[in-house]
Amino acid sequence: MLQRAVHLSLFLSALLLFIFVATHSRPLIIVSDRPTKYKLPATKTTTSIQSKPTAMFNGNPFVPIATSDPMSQFERREHPLKPPVARDGPQQTNKFYANMLLGDRDLPAYVYPYSVWWSKTDNFQGLAISHTRASQLVYGPDPDQNPSQFYFNPVGIMSLVLGAHEFSQGMDMVVDKMDHLSVDLQIGRGPAGLTAPLVRGMGMVTAKYNGVGPIIGSQVGFANIERVQNVRSDIQKYKLTLNNQVVWIMYVNAPDGALQFNQSSPQHFAATSAAQNAVIQIAVLPETPGSEQALDAAAGKYATGGSVSGTIDNDGLRGIYSLEFPTEGQSQCGFPLMYALEHQSHVMVDEIRQRETPCRLDTCAKGVAIGYNTDRFTMAEQTLPRDIGFLPKPLKRDLQSQLQDQNALRLIFDAASKEMDQDINGQANLDSMYFSGKGVDKFATILLVLNDVLGDKDRARTLLDRCKQIFSMFATNKQQNPLVYDTTWKGVISVAGFNDPNADFGNTYYNDHHFHFSYFIHAAAIIAKVDAEIGDGQWLNQNREWVDTLLRDAANPSHDDRHFPVSRSFDWYMGHSWAKGLFLSADGKDEESSSEDYHFAYGMKLWGQVSGNQAMEARANLMLAVMRRAMNIYWFMKDDNTNQPAKFIKNKVPGITFENKVDHATYFGINPEFIIGIHMLPTTPISSYMRDEEFVRQEWDQRVSTFVDGVDSGWKGILQLDRALFDPNASWKFFTQGMQPQWLDPGMSLAWSLTMIAGMGGK
Repeated sequence: MLQRAVHLSLFLSALLLFIFVATHSRPLIIVSDRPTKYKLPATKTTTSIQSKPTAMFNGNPFVPIATSDPMSQFERREHPLKPPVARDGPQQTNKFYANMLLGDRDLPAYVYPYSVWWSKTDNFQGLAISHTRASQLVYGPDPDQNPSQFYFNPVGIMSLVLGAHEFSQGMDMVVDKMDHLSVDLQIGRGPAGLTAPLVRGMGMVTAKYNGVGPIIGSQVGFANIERVQNVRSDIQKYKLTLNNQVVWIMYVNAPDGALQFNQSSPQHFAATSAAQNAVIQIAVLPETPGSEQALDAAAGKYATGGSVSGTIDNDGLRGIYSLEFPTEGQSQCGFPLMYALEHQSHVMVDEIRQRETPCRLDTCAKGVAIGYNTDRFTMAEQTLPRDIGFLPKPLKRDLQSQLQDQNALRLIFDAASKEMDQDINGQANLDSMYFSGKGVDKFATILLVLNDVLGDKDRARTLLDRCKQIFSMFATNKQQNPLVYDTTWKGVISVAGFNDPNADFGNTYYNDHHFHFSYFIHAAAIIAKVDAEIGDGQWLNQNREWVDTLLRDAANPSHDDRHFPVSRSFDWYMGHSWAKGLFLSADGKDEESSSEDYHFAYGMKLWGQVSGNQAMEARANLMLAVMRRAMNIYWFMKDDNTNQPAKFIKNKVPGITFENKVDHATYFGINPEFIIGIHMLPTTPISSYMRDEEFVRQEWDQRVSTFVDGVDSGWKGILQLDRALFDPNASWKFFTQGMQPQWLDPGMSLAWSLTMIAGMGGK
C-alpha cells in the first residue's frame, strides 16, 4: 500500500497541472480548406540534417559528456531527504536497490531473477531471499478476466534467509559500492557479519561471512535437507527442499571445510561454529533437466559488480555492447552463473551463446531468463537508427513523402502560420518542468516546420527569436521553479518539491527526470540546428553547457564524471529506463511512458548530432536499438507475444510496468485513452522505428478503434496521430476533415501533426 499514497499524490498533481495548462493556453486555431491569405514560399526545403557515418571516436560511445563542476547558476542545496550514509560521490536514485535507502529500508530489491530484502523479523533476521514462478502470479481485480487489468508476484515470501546467531541481538545494514548494475549489502554487528554483492542477473545469492555463526532460515519451512557430494574438496553442497516442494541448492566454501551445518528447527539450518572468510551461495534449482550440473559447475564463483562497455562500427549502423561482471572465487567452469533476459538472448554473440546452460527461471515481469556460465553478456544490435533525423520519412517503399505536395504544404502552412502566433509564454512558462518542456518543444517543432518543410525563412526567424527567448528563461534559471544542484545525492532538481515531494511529478525526488528533460533537449537540438542555418550561429555554444547538464543528470555515461551518477534512468540490463526516484515502492521501480523514455534518447541523439558530440549520438542510437528490442518484447504486445502472461496480452500495452508487477492503468486515471496514449506521445520520426507497424495495427483494430470515437480531448489527437504509423491516409483524413481544437494535446501542434503524417506518406 505504500506506493498507493504516491500514486494518489502524483495523480492529483497531474490533474492540477492539466487544469493549469488548459486554462492558461490560448485555444488552437484549426485550419480549413479556405485559401490562405499568405502566399506560399516559392521554394521549400524538405531535407533535414541526418546522422552520417563519421570517424567514430575510436568506436567508444561511453566517453563522458563533461567532468567539470555543474554551472554556477545552479544554486548548491542539500536535499531534504538524507541517505542512510553520507558519501562524497554521486548516489544512485532510480536503481533496483533504492528501497534499501529509504524509510525503514526493509522493502525488496528486485535483483532479477531473485528479490531480496533486509529482514528484521524475529528469528529470521538477515538477508531474505525470494523467487516466484509464473504459476504464482496473482491476476486481478477479477482473476478470471481476460485480459486481466494487472498481475503481480506475491511479496514477502521468505523462501530462505541468510542470517546469523548474533543478528538476534541487534544488527545494522549498510549499502555500499552503489553502481548502476550492482550494490554491496552489509548486514552485521560492528565489523562482524555478512556482505552480499547484489548484481543484476546473478545466478546465485552470495554472502561472504566473517566473525558470525551463519543460520539459514526459511519461513516456508524445510521439508528435507540433504547433504550431497561435495562439488569439490572445499565446497560443500546441500539440497534444501522446502514445504512448498521448491528445491534450493546451497554451496558452502569455507577454509579447510571447517563450517558444518545441522538442522536446528523445522525452519532453521545452522552452522555449528562462527564463520571465518566463508562464502555461502544460494540458488533455486530450475526445473529444466541439466540445471543442477550447470549450478555445480559455477559454484564458488560469483559476480561482484557490473559495468557497461560498447563499440560502434565505423558506418554507425551496428553496435555491440557488453555487460561485464567482475568476479571473485573459482569454479569448475571458470565462470559464475548469470541470467540474461529475452531481449539480450535474442542478440547474444556466438561466443557467449556457447556458454548457455539449461537453466531457466521465471522473472517477476520480464518472462523467462536464461542462464549462462559467463562473466559478461555481449549483444550485437544490427539496426541502429543512424539515418533517422529531424523529419519523418515514408513508412514503406511504395509510399512517397507528401512534403512537396502543394495541397499538403498549403494546409501545413496555414496551421504553422497561425500556431506560431500563439502565446508561447503562456504555454511554456509554467510551474512544472514537465509541462513547460512540452510547451517549449511544441513551438520548436513548429519552428522546424517553418524552416525545413515550408522554407519560410522570415517566419522561421521570427519564431526562432521567440523560441530563444523562452528557452533563455530556463537556461538562465529564471523559471517559476528554478533548478538547483543537489549536493546530497548529486543531481539537478527542481525547487518545487522541497516542501512537497510530489510537486511537479516528484522531480525534486528524481522522479521522471528523463521525461521532463527530454522535451528541452529535443527542442534545443531543433533551435541549434535552425539557428546555425538562419540565425547568428551562436546559440549552440551559448546553451551547450545547460543542455549537457540535463543529459549528465539523467544519462551520465562515465564514472569519470563525479558530479552525477552513471546512467541514472536507463537500465542497461532491463533495456529501458526507470522513472520512479526516491519513493518507497513494495513492487520496486516503475515506468509509465515508454514513448517519453525513447523521446529522451531521440533528443539526445539529435543534440549529439548538432553539437558535434559523436559519442553521444552513437550512444543514443545504441540505447534506441536496445529499447526497440526490449519494448517490442515486454511493452508492445502483439498477438503472438510469448513473453508476457497470456491473460495480459490482449491489453496490448502494460500501462505501468513495475519490477514486480504490471498494471494496465496510469497514475492519473484508468481511461483507456490514458493508458494506451501514454505510450504514444510525442509522435516523432523515431516513433515508427520504435513501434512495430503490425503491433500498432493490432492495437488500433483491437483496442483503440473501440473507444476513440468517444474521446473528446487531446488524447484523441494523440491516438489518431499514432494511427499514421500503419495507415497515414486515415490519419491525414482525420486531421484535415472536421478537426476540433480540443483534440490537440497541450504539447501537440497541428502543423507538426500534418508534417509527420505527410512525411510518412499520408495524403
